[in-house]
Amino acid sequence: MDYIAVVECVSSGILYIDEIIAHGCKPLIVNTNIKTNDLDNYRRMLREILKDKAEFLDEGEDFDTLVEKLRRFKIKAVFPGSEYGVRLADRLTSALGLKGNDEKTTYLRCTKAGMHEALGKAGIRRIETEEVKSESDIGEFWRKNNLDKCVLKYSESAATVGLKICSSVDEAVEHFRLMRSTANYKGDIDSDILIQEYISGTEYIVNTLSCDGRHMLTDVWTYAKIQAGDGTLAYDYAKLVKDLEPGHIDMIRYAYKVLDAVDMKWGLCHIEIKIDRKGPVLIETNARPMGLAMTASYLDEVLGYHLTDLAIETYFRPSAFNKYIHRVYNPPKYALMKLLIVPEKIKGSFGPTFLFSNLIRSTREILFFGKEEVSTYPRTIDLETCPLVVKMVNQDYGALMKDYEMLRQIESNYFHLLYSSNNNVPAVEPRTDIESIIKTLYPSWRFCVVTDEGVSIAQNGKMTELDNWSIFDGAIYAKCGKDTTEERCRTIYRTILTVRSGGTFIIVPESFSAMEDGSVIVEFIMNIAGVHVIAPSYDSNGLIYGLKK
Repeated sequence: MDYIAVVECVSSGILYIDEIIAHGCKPLIVNTNIKTNDLDNYRRMLREILKDKAEFLDEGEDFDTLVEKLRRFKIKAVFPGSEYGVRLADRLTSALGLKGNDEKTTYLRCTKAGMHEALGKAGIRRIETEEVKSESDIGEFWRKNNLDKCVLKYSESAATVGLKICSSVDEAVEHFRLMRSTANYKGDIDSDILIQEYISGTEYIVNTLSCDGRHMLTDVWTYAKIQAGDGTLAYDYAKLVKDLEPGHIDMIRYAYKVLDAVDMKWGLCHIEIKIDRKGPVLIETNARPMGLAMTASYLDEVLGYHLTDLAIETYFRPSAFNKYIHRVYNPPKYALMKLLIVPEKIKGSFGPTFLFSNLIRSTREILFFGKEEVSTYPRTIDLETCPLVVKMVNQDYGALMKDYEMLRQIESNYFHLLYSSNNNVPAVEPRTDIESIIKTLYPSWRFCVVTDEGVSIAQNGKMTELDNWSIFDGAIYAKCGKDTTEERCRTIYRTILTVRSGGTFIIVPESFSAMEDGSVIVEFIMNIAGVHVIAPSYDSNGLIYGLKK
């Protein structure tokens, strides 16, 4: 049996597993000596998920012993599954005599200090960067570069862990002191700390594939981050660049130069670039797949391929690279990944939240970084403190952005609607005269009436039991018994779907008054379901009306 090794198969690295099996090989997952709680939990979960689909091996304390263990397998290739695995993957590739990136230049691809040093030597634009060894280095760098802002970050890190934008020397010194006693993403204390000039502009992800030193673009995304008052950065979204815009050609060509400068020869690479008035400049890069736990189904719908399929095919059949390198970059759909920003520490559950179900039409997947059951979530200050991601796709750009804006509005103004520490809705005494509403306003219409007793049909002054679901002229929702927030919201949504275009939806106040911000929740559901909310009249008695679009 032939094996393909994946070092630290984390996040999107799991895409390699099925692809390896499809190529007639067995996956061998190699775990490094890096120890963090999150990484250990992920490794345990991976063993449970994959079971007999893959073999597992730990790095151990002696590299030569690890190599000897690997020689017992018929290893055909070694791929890094995440940033955690890049260094060891390069060492193993070299030790086993396989095609791969040179371990002597690994630091150029793994450390921010190394990559910016490489850009300087290659004569490519780079961010002014220096290692901070003492507090005085900060003031000297600030004055030498005439700064009004700077960025402090770990030289080797990910997900903006530890990063902060500082507006004064004093603020930067204070954060430097904090970083010296805080672990980076690998759990290391006392790792190298860098100071950089702050670059404004739009940030992009440029993902690439290399084959024997030649490079091709696989996909481009644009980042949006929100800076908090304390200088920390929370990710808002990553949006696929479907259609290239002015400046993007220079950015992609710049990315290819970066790959050459950091000695990238084989495999997938994730590059982060900003474009300002001077053009593109590298933020950071790493020789591994893009994160955010991508799935093959999501990427196939968005791009028409899922990256690891191209990586394995071109590794074993370099001639196939010629087919892909000249293809036209034209993703079939628009895509956006909304990363939830928690404004302050909360305790609750995101699991039952109706707004993150498929009610939002662009939603394809929901990725929970934390536990779906009741848990405690800190304020979001970087990617590691983001609790979940909503992955969205739509052929209509306007519809996609409308769905995103709705999520952003909820997140910004009604965050408590997105989680629940108590999902129960108490019973409320019914008091609305439903029959009177129908007789007065819509005597001849065929209405669906939903109450705690069941579903009935109202027409021409008569109420009859529902014999089968169909499309109605209108619907009245009047459930007010004991319920859960999730089920109440879902039944409201399902009721709206029974109304024809141009028909009327009515909900009585007893159905939402016992939920916190109940009327706001109903308005969001109506918007999601394609209902135009009608402004209330003076004598509407708490009823909410809407017209189905």
